[in-house]
Amino acid sequence: MAVPSSRRWWPGFLSGRRALWLASLVVLVMIAWFCRIGILRSIGGFLVREDVPAHGDAMYVLGGAALERSIAAERYFREGWASHIVFTGANTPDALGIFGIKGTEAAMGQRVTLLAGVPVEHTELLEVGTSTWEEAQAVRDHALAHQYDTVLVVTTEFHTRRVGNVFREAIEPSGITVLVRAAPSVRYNPARWWEKEDGLLMVNNEYVKLVHYAGEY
Repeated sequence: MAVPSSRRWWPGFLSGRRALWLASLVVLVMIAWFCRIGILRSIGGFLVREDVPAHGDAMYVLGGAALERSIAAERYFREGWASHIVFTGANTPDALGIFGIKGTEAAMGQRVTLLAGVPVEHTELLEVGTSTWEEAQAVRDHALAHQYDTVLVVTTEFHTRRVGNVFREAIEPSGITVLVRAAPSVRYNPARWWEKEDGLLMVNNEYVKLVHYAGEY
């Protein structure tokens, strides 16, 4: 029995269509491979969003990564961007907790800055906050109590986009301007983050947090 013409060309059409999809996929994979460095850099670079430098009434150094954030805060203090530094964070750093040493992230950050030569009268402890959102609320309440108009927020560079989003959401409705300043990371390079395990973990975790905070707040 003769096969209808419509059925004779249909398998060939499917084969041609499949071949076209396969060829397109190969081309896309090749493009992605040759452009991989630029794509990976964009993925890491997207997390970094620092505001244009401007003077603030106070500088808030967020808890965590005390060494890099406090060193950056000391530099911004010397450059005259703010004359008062407030250290936040109620968590106890893991390195201290292991040895049974009591002390908050805020206290550790202040200690690093004092060792760098910042006079103690220009520093203050705000030992509040176990998350970015809690620290944002603490900074808002502190800034309102002191009638600040503009505050600088110092965090590690790959946190800057998320921290900026969270802090503006929590603080700017109160009429206070938030300026995020970046502290270069000693463990993370936005231009080569995929080459080390620390970078892979940090980028993955930060994107998860971005999605979480975007959906939660």
